[in-house]
Amino acid sequence: GAWMGKPGEHRSCIPRCKLPVPAELDSVGLCVYHFTWSVEEACVEMHRQVALRKATAERRVEMATYVGECALLLARVTSNLCLSDDLKRRILCTFLSLMNLKENLERAPNGHAPELRVPETGLLPTPAVVTDWRNSESNANLRSQV
Repeated sequence: GAWMGKPGEHRSCIPRCKLPVPAELDSVGLCVYHFTWSVEEACVEMHRQVALRKATAERRVEMATYVGECALLLARVTSNLCLSDDLKRRILCTFLSLMNLKENLERAPNGHAPELRVPETGLLPTPAVVTDWRNSESNANLRSQV
């Protein structure tokens, strides 16, 4: 559901998680730890779909969009927050998972993932991501994996 709170008020991402949801991840409603975990889990499932050739061309486009949106969110998190070494390692592992998935999508038979372009730093005030990631129509098939 929607979160109704005051700006700056601590917002937990899931029940029993004591970590705050940073402003950079408000659109997904998760703390950095749970966001990276969910992205890595989604990448595992998408890798499986691609490897088993169960991903249609449309699905591969959705996956490529997901990769781009998550990479932009992670880049925003890393540029705006002071992170522990453990979270830095998690984020790097998550970037690697996203890069490997993108590579697998490009190599998939009968398909080419659309090229993902990342805008130069400073050109856009916010990343070009879906405003409400959980309710986006383009991410309808991905929600169940996160």
